[in-house]
Amino acid sequence: MGKKLTKSEKLDLVLSELAKLRAEVKKFVVDRGVVADQRIKAAARSAGERPKKLPKRTGAEKKLVKDMGPSQPVLVQAPQAPQPTGRTASQ
Repeated sequence: MGKKLTKSEKLDLVLSELAKLRAEVKKFVVDRGVVADQRIKAAARSAGERPKKLPKRTGAEKKLVKDMGPSQPVLVQAPQAPQPTGRTASQ
């Protein structure tokens, strides 16, 4: 078996491991930032391929709406069912 570590030696070991882990985390964060920058640059390049201005819409749709005038509310009546006729008994 190995030698027993004192509390201060254990603490030193834990702190050194923590320092190593912090360094690894910083490395991953930097690497992730580089990857994200590359994605943004790639997206910007692909977005640049699209036409910058969209073609203008034809004014025909707007003219039709203006020619119709203001809309008036319309009263819609429901279709009425035929009323049953009263039957008289023939005598």
